[in-house]
Amino acid sequence: MNMPEASLRVSNLTVSFEKPVVKCVSLEVFPGKTTAIVGESGSGKTILSMAIMGLLPNSARIETGEVRGLGGEVWANAECERGAPVGREISMVFQDPMSSLNPSMKVGEQVAEPLLIHKKISVEECKVRVLNLFKEVELSEPEKAFYKYPHELSGGQKQRVMIAMALACDPKILIADEPTTALDVTVQNTILELLQRLQKKRNLGVLFISHDLDVVRDIADCVLVMRYGEVVEHGDCSQVLEAPKHEYTKELLASRPKRGDACEKGGEEILIEARRVCLDYVTDKNWMGNASNFFTAVKDVDFNIKKGERVGLVGESGSGKSSLGKVLLGMEPVTNGEILWKGKVIDFEDRGSMKSFRKGAQPVFQDPFSALNPRMKIGAALAEALMIRGDVVDIEAQVSDLLKEVGLEASDAEKYPGSFSGGQRQRIVLARALAIEPEFLVLDESVAALDLRIQAEILDLLSEIQKKRELAFLFISHDLTVIEAICDRVLIMKKGEIVEEGKTQELFCNPKNPYTKRLLESRPGLQEIRN
Repeated sequence: MNMPEASLRVSNLTVSFEKPVVKCVSLEVFPGKTTAIVGESGSGKTILSMAIMGLLPNSARIETGEVRGLGGEVWANAECERGAPVGREISMVFQDPMSSLNPSMKVGEQVAEPLLIHKKISVEECKVRVLNLFKEVELSEPEKAFYKYPHELSGGQKQRVMIAMALACDPKILIADEPTTALDVTVQNTILELLQRLQKKRNLGVLFISHDLDVVRDIADCVLVMRYGEVVEHGDCSQVLEAPKHEYTKELLASRPKRGDACEKGGEEILIEARRVCLDYVTDKNWMGNASNFFTAVKDVDFNIKKGERVGLVGESGSGKSSLGKVLLGMEPVTNGEILWKGKVIDFEDRGSMKSFRKGAQPVFQDPFSALNPRMKIGAALAEALMIRGDVVDIEAQVSDLLKEVGLEASDAEKYPGSFSGGQRQRIVLARALAIEPEFLVLDESVAALDLRIQAEILDLLSEIQKKRELAFLFISHDLTVIEAICDRVLIMKKGEIVEEGKTQELFCNPKNPYTKRLLESRPGLQEIRN
């Protein structure tokens, strides 16, 4: 059977800043088919997509090669870097819809904008088309959504708006750059299914960029594996992912988190406990400034964590996971109920009590860069934490020991946060939390933004430190694979309530609650995980 003509052909493309970052890359995208690019951060995936789109920054240039569209039209080469018909022949869906949408414009107006520019149609016809697009991407209540601002929509709804905008002018090719990475597993699944339906309906050629091999395995026809700007392996998706030839591809496939042993020294002593805990947020006030409406983020939650125990907290965005974590640490005031530390009720308004409690309990947040002062050297940040502990004799030696414990060099103390990669910064944030010598950590999506291989390294490190220090932790995540690998017990949260809990393997193999079953069934690559 003859293959259709490629909608997109990239030939021997080399892109440079001060040095080459994409090196002699070739690929093809065909109508109705998905070509995937996988690789870690820094592999050149996103720069390649920017070159294809003609959206390279001024500091970058195409050295060799070319990009051609349907019919052989040259879109980009060393002489013509910005010729791609963006919005008409080719469109893009980015990873973070919130940063791609204008917060000051209603989403209907934003989707209408490319139609007004490229199609030259009336405002009335434009609105009809936008509403039809909203229906096509299965956005609930299209008429109401048209007049909403981005912040009024959920993450999944914003991504549907971005897809509608990308499809507005009927492109032949869609580039999807990590379009589901920031989404919960169930929302991720619905967005991927939507993209596949739209692809089939419109005969779209899709270039899908991701570091998630399970997602790629589910949706791609062929795959390219990139490392340091080069394609190290390519071919049919099932062939590459099931029988990889290159060592780097094998390393990526082996990076799925593996279950480690729990701390053997952990006992039955309850370290922290929540009793009938509620947290309400004020959503509206009356003319006198008094609260008139509330949103209940956490509702009548009961659970405990024992010394040395690893507990996972799972749920979709808006389920109350992060709010519960903040309540446990006293970062949000309890509306009702109480938190107990080692059997004693914590008085969050008592500074002395809180100072003692915070030496025993520390947070590790999702974004390590925002958690570090960019103007403070790493050594100074760790020394500051050590001084809070108050019993350190040789601070410089302790800083050095902390850095080595998390897999960094003692010389890194003289560097600023901007000198480190995302994985290295997460190690630094972990070191800062450990400086206090806590017994309990709350880790809120602490590996969500990391590539699979770096993620696996951080999880292995955390397991080692947990056993060594007899730490207990609450690991908050929407990544079920990570939870299964690192936690002894799991809490499932929905709309502020714990709907199911149990030992990890028992709950994952035999879930009772329909919501838990739906979460587990939504995992990409589920069959491969089970095998």
